[in-house]
Amino acid sequence: MRMRRGWLALGAAALLTLGGLSPASAEPDNEPAGAESPRGTWQVQQTAGGQLITWTSPSELPMGADRPSIVDAAGQPLGAASVDATARVVSVEVTGAAPDVATLDVVLSGDRLDVEGDDRARSDLLAVDTLPRLVAGQSALATDPATKGPYAVSTSNYTRPGVKMAGMPQPIEMVGHVVEPVADAATGPRPLVVFLHGRHSVCYGKGEGPQTGDGWPCKPQKEIPSHLGYDYVQQVLASQGYTTVSIRANGINAQDYRLADGGAEARAALIDAHLDYWKTLAGARQVDLDKVILIGHSRGGEGVNRASLRTPLDAGYTIAGQVLLAPTDFASQSAPYVPTVSVLPHCDGDVADLQGQRFVDFNRDVMSDDTSLKSAVMVFGANHNYFNTEWTPGIAAAPAWDDWGGNASAFCGRKHDSRLSAAEQRRAGTVVMAGAVHLFAKGDQDVLPFFDGTGATVASLGDAKLMSAAIGGGRDGRRPGVDAALSAAPSASSRLCRTTASRRPGTACALTEGTASPHWVQPGEKVAVRKAWEVSWTAIGQSAGLTFGTPLDVTGRRLELRTVVDAASGATRVGVRLTDADGASATLTPTTGERLAPLPGSRYMVRNWAQTMIVDPSSAAIDLSRLRSVELVARSAKGRVWVLDVAAAGTTLPAAPAKRAPIVDVGKVTVDEGDSPKQGTAQVPITVRGALTGPATLRAVVGGEGTWGGTSVAVTLPAGATSGTVAVPFERNVTHELYPRKVQVALASLTGAMTNNYIGGVTVRDDDPMPKVRIKVLTKQVKEGQPIRIAVIGDAHVGEWWPVRYRFVKGRGPVLRVADVGDWWKRHYGKAPGTKPLHAAEYPLGADVSAHRRRVVVRIPTVRDGKAEGTEYVTLKFRDKRMTKKVTVRVVD
Repeated sequence: MRMRRGWLALGAAALLTLGGLSPASAEPDNEPAGAESPRGTWQVQQTAGGQLITWTSPSELPMGADRPSIVDAAGQPLGAASVDATARVVSVEVTGAAPDVATLDVVLSGDRLDVEGDDRARSDLLAVDTLPRLVAGQSALATDPATKGPYAVSTSNYTRPGVKMAGMPQPIEMVGHVVEPVADAATGPRPLVVFLHGRHSVCYGKGEGPQTGDGWPCKPQKEIPSHLGYDYVQQVLASQGYTTVSIRANGINAQDYRLADGGAEARAALIDAHLDYWKTLAGARQVDLDKVILIGHSRGGEGVNRASLRTPLDAGYTIAGQVLLAPTDFASQSAPYVPTVSVLPHCDGDVADLQGQRFVDFNRDVMSDDTSLKSAVMVFGANHNYFNTEWTPGIAAAPAWDDWGGNASAFCGRKHDSRLSAAEQRRAGTVVMAGAVHLFAKGDQDVLPFFDGTGATVASLGDAKLMSAAIGGGRDGRRPGVDAALSAAPSASSRLCRTTASRRPGTACALTEGTASPHWVQPGEKVAVRKAWEVSWTAIGQSAGLTFGTPLDVTGRRLELRTVVDAASGATRVGVRLTDADGASATLTPTTGERLAPLPGSRYMVRNWAQTMIVDPSSAAIDLSRLRSVELVARSAKGRVWVLDVAAAGTTLPAAPAKRAPIVDVGKVTVDEGDSPKQGTAQVPITVRGALTGPATLRAVVGGEGTWGGTSVAVTLPAGATSGTVAVPFERNVTHELYPRKVQVALASLTGAMTNNYIGGVTVRDDDPMPKVRIKVLTKQVKEGQPIRIAVIGDAHVGEWWPVRYRFVKGRGPVLRVADVGDWWKRHYGKAPGTKPLHAAEYPLGADVSAHRRRVVVRIPTVRDGKAEGTEYVTLKFRDKRMTKKVTVRVVD
């Protein structure tokens, strides 16, 4: 199943409601819905727009890259989930009736947190082919990018004053770990490689404090030196003539729960700050700032991509390429014109949905003239953490763990033969990272087979296996439903379908239950959904085709089909028939083999991943300069595949265009609510950086979280535009909101430009008077065994939430004690001696009112104990922002 990502900070009102204050005991029809799960507690609360569903974990959630989701019985997220500052409360707001919480789960990195055990321990494989068969025929390269070079290296560190970041109370540290050739090494100009680690725990040691929030900086604990975890790659690159620096981002990790974008902008700004510093160092250290390569791991990958897409060509340094290791992509962004390698660890136990694939797929249609390479590299047997030595057990300074978890002997478990050891994973990572640096910084074409889908191996890989698939890089592509249509009269089943993860029949490319794909968009996610060509057959010889709007020239080139094999249908065999514009045709066997097999995986792993099927057309007796259509011809009795695109590809990588895409930012606006009964409308500003040479199309999500939920609004900016707006409706009322009402607006790019700051919105400033609350004692005198009942009543100005607190205070006469109220005390305060007076309670309880529940009754039971005690008294003090009132009730023996 695919995990999703909208982990936004809860609003202040929700934080106060959920942060430990016990609700008042209410009349039965006002009781909030709730339920205990095997692990944690569910609660449903009514809001203006629907229902707020929360799950409270019994312990703090682990700090990692992925974000938790609340999913339904089919495994589909209800929307973008939020996690509060305590890292224990997960919530999502839904419209309409509240779902049955017994049917819901909280999923993080492929594991259901509300259910005992680790779902990743399952070992049921839907694909049983061995890895060697999947990568058969890969050639051995003469150039091994992981081999150390001829230069001696030196290591140093620097610390600069911290940088203040928006939304974070504490400044972010400026710390760099530098590995470079020695000063007198005759390397010539040295490209600069910058590493950024991901989201990981920040503190360790005696007296461990919180991972996030006010526990930062780490005191008295030590900081986890995550930035030192790539020294093994830095040493290799420095020996080959590169200057490298790995920067620390613990301050962001400790505080990014506050930020709607998960800290991506802050990470990009930190990269900017370090590169600006390197402008002062470059001359003395022979650094070539026209060739900067960024390498980001986990959330650092998303931060790197954000820096790449928004860094202009006149910044004083040029991003020549980027490598994203197991990255997150909460913003649905890519970096047009910047060569990109996205590394997908097959056994990733953190970013388990392999969302790094989106950096390839989402770039396909954005800028029509973008010829930069976008490559996804699957590293079989690799997990999320072991690319960083400081996240690897046994060699890390701080406690570390295998992120895959689950049964060690099951598929992807650390004892299974599918897994790489930590050392093997580092060697494979060095091959990919160093290879990409050579390709992007020095144009080394020898390493291109690692990234262009043709496949290769070198000695440093050992038993590790890689597969890749790419778009761009000089390819001339054809896209199903855009510039390619279905051919007439197929004998196999053939259709164009939408790559959305719906299992309902219709226009979706429906996946089989229990399978997932990193190429498919989740239902409810408001981003571009592309079309795929789906072909299925039930007999050998059946065929179906795709016809190109403009003929494809494959002279001297290979033909590539990015092909997803249905994991549930299993391995299959196909031939490929090529037809030219005159009708001449030839049927060929792919050079990658006629046999197509899905990737091995278990239920909670992604398997439906697009492999590169390659056809060499040179032997076909057709006009190769005018290829009109391609057909798949069944050579097995059954099968089902999806083709994402078809392209003619060369054997060398052309230089990327020296361009940057126009950047679109969405802003924030504050408006007065007003008292008119008519709905208000606010105009949220959009600004453009760079020249829009053609129209840009975007999608705005109004009222959701991130690119999820809400209302989808099409936005078109004409050529030459420098700004625009999104119209956002808001409701006016006569009730008082304790906190300003906010409507989020998120932008997603479709064509012509790329988003940067993609989350903005409207703050509606309340102008209604504060409510008045009355306290009415319903039982001024009760007999032992009867409940004390006091009503808290708000007037017509009560809005979504108005906090009223009450506590026991010392009053007149003999007072009630803990034993006099039975289990009620234990439920709210815990165990205490029966002789303890009620006014010794340490904290107040809540009796909150709202527009949906303007009358709340505090019910305190009394126990009939059979002892002659006479009349006793209980006094309570109620308080809100404008009211304080004491009430006393007599309890008659």
